[in-house]
Amino acid sequence: MNESPALFKLIGYSFGAAVAVSLVVLFIGMVLFGFQLAQWAEWEGRIVGVAGTVAGVAGAIVGLSIAFRAAQRANK
Repeated sequence: MNESPALFKLIGYSFGAAVAVSLVVLFIGMVLFGFQLAQWAEWEGRIVGVAGTVAGVAGAIVGLSIAFRAAQRANK
């Protein structure tokens, strides 16, 4: 039963980091292309969407590494 909090921490860190990085990419896209998302051209939306997806996956990986380091520190 002790593995459950560690699993929730892994899920939470990876999800939180992915969402945070995706929102940062969306904000950068809004600064570059304008804050009215409905008026973006299709190519602008595609660029921000692809960059947000890639950044989200990278953020999830970073979140997992942070969670693994925290788990290793707790075991010492």
